[in-house]
Amino acid sequence: MNPPCTVMVEKVLPELRKRVAIVLKERGWPQKRIAEAVGVSQPMVSRYLSSEREILHPSLEEDMSRAVDEIVNLMLSGAKEAEIIGALCEFCMEIREKGLLCTIHPVESCRVCMNLRSSPRASERRKLMEEFRGALKMIEGRIPEKIVPEVRINMAAALSGAKSREEVIAIPGRLVEINGELRALTEPEFGASRHLSSVLLNAMKVRKDIRAVVNIAFNEEVGRALKKLGIGFDEFNGEDVPENWKSSCLLDPGGYGREPCLYIFGDSPESVATLLRKIADEVKE
Repeated sequence: MNPPCTVMVEKVLPELRKRVAIVLKERGWPQKRIAEAVGVSQPMVSRYLSSEREILHPSLEEDMSRAVDEIVNLMLSGAKEAEIIGALCEFCMEIREKGLLCTIHPVESCRVCMNLRSSPRASERRKLMEEFRGALKMIEGRIPEKIVPEVRINMAAALSGAKSREEVIAIPGRLVEINGELRALTEPEFGASRHLSSVLLNAMKVRKDIRAVVNIAFNEEVGRALKKLGIGFDEFNGEDVPENWKSSCLLDPGGYGREPCLYIFGDSPESVATLLRKIADEVKE
């Protein structure tokens, strides 16, 4: 069995990297810089530059040339890595959905690539990503120092019926505090947070209404804010969720080498972001 993704990785993407390397060399970039930008070793860049462009199939040429131009222009303009990855992924999806990959990967009665983004699970992933980004904007910005734990704040949200970390979206590296403001320095990703994903998946086993979580510090100020807002919490050990848990939050009281941490749960990224903001506003006062 040779799935379409293998053909992309072993045939299409190497050729795309080669062509990008050739164009960057034509634009005056040294091999070391090209290697860093393309993500290969310098000897590999040398091999790229000493070889000819390969025509995988004539029907692929227009999309391949357009992708090379777009990626090179992004690199020359100093675009962020996330933008370049986005262009690369869009190229991958386009040639698969157009059926162009079938020209070099013929499989009888196969329409997998052409139905990728129309599948229910793929649609749910895109929708959750949009919801997550919207909730992230609610969290980012001015935040009282008292609610930021030493491990920093992160948020996670899961697909319906999620069973694994790969079905949970979070911020790689957590949110970072810069001049008193929370900022996400990287794009949200599925499978990004081992610990928070584990907490959320365990909570979902106990309660079907839970789909998202965000963590904050727990201290006297946060405790007073929760009491004033009428927000209850149950305690747990950071892993095992109580079977009879019904409140909005779970508190890990911490221990040796572990700070107290409050986990805020909800049915969506927006719901946990809203509750975090209410607590943050109360702690400010």
